[in-house]
Amino acid sequence: MFRTSVLSFMLLFGASTYGAEAGDDTALQERLQAHITFLADDLLRGRQPGTEGYDIAANYVASQFRQMGLRPAGTDGSYFQQVPMRRAWLNDGSAKLELLRDGQVRSFRFVEEFYRSPSLAHVNSELQAGMVFAGYGIDAPLLEYNDFDGLDVEGKVVVVLRGQPLDFPSEEGAHFSSGREVLKNLVSRGAIGVIMIHTPRTEQKFAWSRVESLVGMPSMGWLDEQGQVFAGFEQILGGAMIHSPAAAALFEGAELQLAELLARDEAGEPLPGFELPGEIRMGQSSRHESISSPNVAAYLPGGDPLLNSEFLVYMAHLDHIGELHGEGHGDVINNGALDNASGISVMLETARLFTEREAPRRSVLFLAVTAEEKGLVGSEYFAQNPTIPREQLAGVVNLDMPLLLYDFGDVIAFGAEHSTIGDAVQQAADREGVALTPDPFPEQNIFVRSDHYRFVQQGVPAVFLVTGTSSADGTTDTKAIFEGFLKDHYHTPSDDLNLPINYRAAARFTRVNFGIGDIIANQLERPRWREGDFFGDTFGR
Repeated sequence: MFRTSVLSFMLLFGASTYGAEAGDDTALQERLQAHITFLADDLLRGRQPGTEGYDIAANYVASQFRQMGLRPAGTDGSYFQQVPMRRAWLNDGSAKLELLRDGQVRSFRFVEEFYRSPSLAHVNSELQAGMVFAGYGIDAPLLEYNDFDGLDVEGKVVVVLRGQPLDFPSEEGAHFSSGREVLKNLVSRGAIGVIMIHTPRTEQKFAWSRVESLVGMPSMGWLDEQGQVFAGFEQILGGAMIHSPAAAALFEGAELQLAELLARDEAGEPLPGFELPGEIRMGQSSRHESISSPNVAAYLPGGDPLLNSEFLVYMAHLDHIGELHGEGHGDVINNGALDNASGISVMLETARLFTEREAPRRSVLFLAVTAEEKGLVGSEYFAQNPTIPREQLAGVVNLDMPLLLYDFGDVIAFGAEHSTIGDAVQQAADREGVALTPDPFPEQNIFVRSDHYRFVQQGVPAVFLVTGTSSADGTTDTKAIFEGFLKDHYHTPSDDLNLPINYRAAARFTRVNFGIGDIIANQLERPRWREGDFFGDTFGR
């Protein structure tokens, strides 16, 4: 599912009306069930990229595309676009974070107090340097905001709060506060390390207790033509996330204590930048492997000679997080039935609905991407190296973890307000008698957290479609259902075929999904960004 979010937007619930009963779609329901049953089987071992299980899943999707008569849209006339990647594993016991001050050494405990991922840039890295606190690490000229004013961070470890000011526009702020943007800011100013503080506000989105589940999981990044990890930031020799109770030690003897800074963060007050006393020592060693994992792509040619060179893109991520590591586990396979076998299955059946009708005017591309769970890796590789000329990509509909656990009464299309794709979503929802709910939790910044965003960054309008927060019957306690899934099943082995998946809801969600594309692929006007939209103005071409 989309990165660093615990999906708290799903906790909203309410009631909406459901229109005319759907017709007999038993065959569609059975096909959806067949797809999910295969993709979430133990045979695939959690579909982690670079494993046999993922490759089996990729071949399954390609076989389905072939059976439908869709044309290959990979490389060399195939359905596959191989993504060259580096996979990194953190060597046991190698992660080190120490505070040196007044002749004393304070060693922080891995996992309990700090966490760092395997390094994609360095097999071995060590640093010892002074520290500077730089607010959130944000430089946002558009918002007339710069945490680095008056600060010299060259050769230093920069300490920042994870997040953004309370008064920032949510999605613009999410862009400027993303880890990649913060690292860009640090590199451009000569910093060599970063410590990101996991604040109480961050805790509301991602509980520190979940950090333990990351241990033993590899990092992945795609390789450019020079064999370097894209956005690898080799200048940064050390990076760590630290829990706020432990981080208080970094501010002892400083002009402001961490408690005061966290209070200002909670209140939306400005954060000053200043030097911190003492030095940080960091170290790690990682094991690197070169692997390849495929995106799977196919297309249906459009029937209009004036419009068929433009492509509407449907996408979903095919990977999941693989198997648990360490001792003390029973079931170790993270099957990912809803994350994201459900999205892939809906995409496959959306493709089938297109092939059973007269060809639309525009062409339609169907894309199953790898390594979403590792940081939107496969989608970024395709967006940067498209097998279809980038200027011919007209719009994107992304399907990431539709939670098909009850008969939904509405859908949410994150990003609908940014482009005219939102109009098509509204029309398609109306056709199926379901409501279109505006983003119920804009502060969660969901729009920038899934695969479609890599296309947005290339100027392509997009929406991220999920099942909504109300039930069709108006009485089902959806809040309890979603809370239960997030608490007990999300990114755990119990996201499996034992869940009470509602295939009637899956079929209706597929019809809504098809309706969006049916409208976009046949209308004369190509999707466009709204006038004055931040993403259109920032990335539009």
